[in-house]
Amino acid sequence: MTEASQLYEEDFYLWTRETAAALRARRFADLDVEHLAEEMESMAGSSKRELKSRITQILEHLLKLRMAKGIILEHNQSGWQASIARQRNEIDTLFQESPSLRRFIDPEIIAACYRSAAAVVATEYKVEPPTECPFSAEEIL
Repeated sequence: MTEASQLYEEDFYLWTRETAAALRARRFADLDVEHLAEEMESMAGSSKRELKSRITQILEHLLKLRMAKGIILEHNQSGWQASIARQRNEIDTLFQESPSLRRFIDPEIIAACYRSAAAVVATEYKVEPPTECPFSAEEIL
């Protein structure tokens, strides 16, 4: 085990600082390449998970706006609308920082996010949401 690899196991924060310093100094021989590659892949996965989470939140609130009635809707409508606006803004920021994330917005991702959102709404409000997502990608984003 290399010294850098051991540092990764023992002190992740220090490993990141030393790895960044080695990269800036172009000391490539000092790099823990395997762990560095893993961390880069993890960062990409994190962005994708964040996108899915934000889409799920939008879908949950779109469903609540569609399915809630009476006093529940009256008391929560503006909060749900604000949450949708916030999530859309955050997705726009994600797309500005990583335009390639747009390609993950496909029917499979939307369906998976919708299933999660529908399950929450069904449990929370004792309703039966549509089995298929009633919202287009344009409506979601």
